Amino acid sequence: MSLLQLLFLGAFAGAVYSCESKVASVSRPESGPPTPDMVWIDEPEGGFYIDPTEVTTAQFAEFVAATGYTTEADDYGWSGVFDLEQLSWQPVTGANWQYPQGPDAPPAEPQHPVTQVSIRDARAYAEWAGKRLPTEAEWMYAATGGETERPFPWGDEMLPQGAYLGNWWQGPFPYENRLEDGFAGLAAVKQFPPNEKGLYDLAGNVWEWTASEKPATGEFIIKGGSFLCSTSYCTGFNLQQRQFTAADSGLNHLGFRCVAG
Repeated sequence: MSLLQLLFLGAFAGAVYSCESKVASVSRPESGPPTPDMVWIDEPEGGFYIDPTEVTTAQFAEFVAATGYTTEADDYGWSGVFDLEQLSWQPVTGANWQYPQGPDAPPAEPQHPVTQVSIRDARAYAEWAGKRLPTEAEWMYAATGGETERPFPWGDEMLPQGAYLGNWWQGPFPYENRLEDGFAGLAAVKQFPPNEKGLYDLAGNVWEWTASEKPATGEFIIKGGSFLCSTSYCTGFNLQQRQFTAADSGLNHLGFRCVAG
């Protein structure tokens, strides 16, 4: 990830979702999922298992302890962090999955989604766990319960009965966050109700890598938005939005969940 790429991350272009590829067509495996907490997503031509939450720091730590894996942020020696004082993305020396804001900030919480992971890092974890990354079509099908034209995991309204059902920025980004959802930044998984499939945190908290590549650029589609999204900025928590980022980007608002089958 070049410094030039990093400096433009705060303004990278979004796009509207369109289902360019079908959900993978497989029968439900008789052997069951790689981990018992995975949720089966049934669809007309088959189905797949998906993690109920993003992969957590604790889960990623198990992978690193078992394999000795080093992330791309570790190899580079720095990664991208959004600085709320400078109101911009900054390259922070020593920022990685253990210290996503940098070594001078508190370490990552075990039950927070792991961040500062590139798509290579996410794929390495998934392979170790016997899983893979979802395509954008699979992610959308699971997130919307098969109603892929719907804007939110819970339905058509952003705030049903005035309630926040995800972690994103309230107010004009990046100048004022009113904290109406109860969080100033990243939250632990399962802080909001799941969708009807039993999946958590599909809108806000962290963007999620998908295996779907943007043609000719080498960038990959990310979905779901993050705690840095707002109605005045990227609106990524609207599932009809997609954004793209470089394969080697590890950022403090980008994580992943896995699928199998």
